[in-house]
Amino acid sequence: MILADVYINIPIKSISQAYSYIVPDHLGFLKEGWRVIVPFGGRSIEGFIVSVNDVDESSIKGDFKLKEIKGTLDEEAWFTHEVIDAARWMAEFYLCSVGEMMRLFIPGKSGAHIQLAYEAVNDAGDNVLLQVRSYGCVYNAIMAAGVSKKKEIKDQLIADGNEELATDLDNILEKLLQYKLIKRIYNADNKAKAAFETVYTPVVQVTEELLGDYSRKPAQKKALELIMNQQKGEQSLTAENSIAAEDFKSRGVSAATIKALTEAGLLRKEQRRVFRNSYDAPSQRHKEIELTTEQQNAVDALEKAINSKEFKEFLLYGVTGSGKTQVYIEAARKVRKLGRRVVVLVPEIALTGQVVQAFKSYFEEDIIVIHSRLSISERNDAILRVRRGEAGIIIGARSALFTPADDIGLIIMDEEQDNSYKQDESPRYHARVVAEKLAEIYGAPLLLGSATPSLETYHRAQIGKCTMLQLPNRIGNKPLPQVACVDMRQELKKGRRNIISHPLRLLIEDTISKGEQMIIMLNRRGFATFVMCRSCGEVIKCPQCTMPLVYHKDKRLMCHHCDITVPVPDVCPKCESRYIKYFGSGTEKLEQELRTLVTKARVIRMDRDTTTGKFGHTNIIERFRNKEFDILLGTQMVAKGHDIPNVTAVGIISADSALNMPDFRAAERVFMLITQTAGRAGRGDIPGKVIVQSYSPEHNAVQSGIKQDYQAFYEEEMKLRESLFYPPFCRIVKLIVHNEKPENARQQAQNIKDNFLNKFGYTKHHQIIGPAPAMIPVFKGVHRFSMLIKTDDLKAVNKFLRDQGVHRDMNVMIDIDPITTS
Repeated sequence: MILADVYINIPIKSISQAYSYIVPDHLGFLKEGWRVIVPFGGRSIEGFIVSVNDVDESSIKGDFKLKEIKGTLDEEAWFTHEVIDAARWMAEFYLCSVGEMMRLFIPGKSGAHIQLAYEAVNDAGDNVLLQVRSYGCVYNAIMAAGVSKKKEIKDQLIADGNEELATDLDNILEKLLQYKLIKRIYNADNKAKAAFETVYTPVVQVTEELLGDYSRKPAQKKALELIMNQQKGEQSLTAENSIAAEDFKSRGVSAATIKALTEAGLLRKEQRRVFRNSYDAPSQRHKEIELTTEQQNAVDALEKAINSKEFKEFLLYGVTGSGKTQVYIEAARKVRKLGRRVVVLVPEIALTGQVVQAFKSYFEEDIIVIHSRLSISERNDAILRVRRGEAGIIIGARSALFTPADDIGLIIMDEEQDNSYKQDESPRYHARVVAEKLAEIYGAPLLLGSATPSLETYHRAQIGKCTMLQLPNRIGNKPLPQVACVDMRQELKKGRRNIISHPLRLLIEDTISKGEQMIIMLNRRGFATFVMCRSCGEVIKCPQCTMPLVYHKDKRLMCHHCDITVPVPDVCPKCESRYIKYFGSGTEKLEQELRTLVTKARVIRMDRDTTTGKFGHTNIIERFRNKEFDILLGTQMVAKGHDIPNVTAVGIISADSALNMPDFRAAERVFMLITQTAGRAGRGDIPGKVIVQSYSPEHNAVQSGIKQDYQAFYEEEMKLRESLFYPPFCRIVKLIVHNEKPENARQQAQNIKDNFLNKFGYTKHHQIIGPAPAMIPVFKGVHRFSMLIKTDDLKAVNKFLRDQGVHRDMNVMIDIDPITTS
């Protein structure tokens, strides 16, 4: 008997093991990596085969009956052996199931929608049940229609005047199934729909003699001339020996003409698979660039690891504008010459377009793009192009890392410090950790690039676990921008209460008057931060998570955690006062103030509200690059990666607001935000100027950011991290226990803490903090308590959590290496 171990594609903690299914004879070709349809809990569902074994039937013990695999979803195995190995390791590391990790490698996390239909059994004979009118009518309806869905059966019954049977259809069907008069049929409808185009393939060689036969049919002769030119190679209409219907149409050949030639036996009509690609716009060919000495040294070091096909981690630490992207491209060229594949990750979709254009100028059609704004069908087409060997460079956000490609020779993570690489829903993986494991499995270098690397990565380079490659200067030795700080406390003392300080306003006016462009960053969406009653002090909060709602100027209050929207109240819900006021500032309000203060400035806003749609980010950046606007205003998505030569000035508003967050990484975020945003200025021929508005200008993060001195910030921050036992000197596990009853949640959290202390005691190597109410203490009516475990032996802590069954507890959320600790 052939058995397959299958993980079920259901993201539920309690379903975390593999289940055994019989492989029927007609599916004997199945091996590990196939996606299949299996019966599970009374329905059919998608599963992933991780192993196939020939077992002795007598060795199967237990009073149960194994079920058979029903069918497959693909024409070949979807998962490679390396992908399955990576999924197993990730499941062990992040304390979740292998199946939950494997579904990350599928566009949309599920490849199929299982449809249920019914088919009548032909040899029902004179079964007594069919003599009952209701059962006989339904049976005959199914027999006449063939395989039918429930809705189709119901519609037919209503059309035949049997409405009363349609109402009781569920019970009738169950009875017919019980007597085996009908059977269930399961069909898998793939979410990713293939696209096809009509093409015509010439059946004969077109000659001058043949053209002469059509001298009195000018339209058909014109079509034949096009075909002859293609056959001679003078005018290739397609890459293959077929001509698309659209190509004929674009050259003035009508559908009637093509139909006539087809009926005459000169053309054969066929359907050809089309691979959709939203990034197929032509790109300018690159100009040969002479690398700087530092760039060449970096490429040489990478080339050694690439050629030896060994896993090695590199940190490309280069100031903003130092040419990191060119190093990525040159390293990718080395890998592609060896026939291996390259994965290039960017932290945000907003940066995808710019990176794609840079690579396309070198690699043309050798690129596919993967990110969540693309449709499932587009992502599926991109993956198929990789599998068919038509593309070898995979570019995208963190999900691109899970493209089931083989023979990966290099993984690149641009802006490796960015928080967007961390998934904030289960499974809560970090792309950097996963990329490291995949690179190890494939025997490939991992290249991490940043102007402000995370302290953990930089520390690894300092202690020799990661090789440092440095680009200390901008291309062309252009100077870093001049950065000045405005103390907003002094502005307030002078009676200036605007969001925009006086010095920043002067910089804006000066920049616009010179015909130059500017970027202004405020890391807060909306019009006002919160809405408060001035009579009683009540803040209008989200009914689901109790966090303050943000006011948007289109007269709505929105929760930026739950994404729910509620109308603005006319009176205070607590005291019924009408004295409702909006406090704080968001990007919408800043946009309004900019238009008032600098009336001549053309302003475009880029935040989550304005970048909906597939190319929301790209369209805004391109319009700004084309000088349709003077000022680009936005949240942190304007802070990284954008290289626009005409941007000579940058304003950073409320840069230090994150310092007030109860999180050990708060200072690191502020420093990075200032340094990265400032780096957008002065990339052209004109030196850049930057103004940072701060309420804490004396803080080390602000001072180091203004000086763009990473080393100074690193040294000071590491002293604090070491004294408080925080990363990189430990690993952190965050646990959030939730329950509808607050006392139950608190008590369960306390029990986990007590067990932890019984196991590890009070030592500097294993520490536990909490339980305490989470930053969002109530979410959708569920109370949440948070705990932090700090350890220098993560394996031991993970084993403890597994032994305690915490990883399977539906009331406990586990986050390994959390981005935020609050």
